Amino acid sequence: MSLAKKIGVGFAAVHLAAFVLFALYLYLSTEGQARLLWTLWLPLDFPVSLVVIKGFDLISPDSHIGSFVRMWLPYFVHGVLGTIWWFFIPVVIDSIFNKLLKKDRGSTGSGKID
Repeated sequence: MSLAKKIGVGFAAVHLAAFVLFALYLYLSTEGQARLLWTLWLPLDFPVSLVVIKGFDLISPDSHIGSFVRMWLPYFVHGVLGTIWWFFIPVVIDSIFNKLLKKDRGSTGSGKID
């Protein structure tokens, strides 16, 4: 496994652990305004968090299905998609860096960082 993938797994694990602790806090919280803490995840998981914003705009809360989706959409986006996003950040950066290295070196070196 490359170094970028190992870092990505570490990022994803930390993200998932933080999200589980956050969801547990929301579940156990008796404060009515605890739900406002979801806004902390918007910049953390950007641009994936845009799915939540667009989903709330597109899905009507009037129907039973709409209210169900709106309730669980932040959990899915930040818990699943956000975790996947944090895995891919170092992998994509490594890929871009390797392509730039290959372009600079020509075909003389592999440019791969492990």
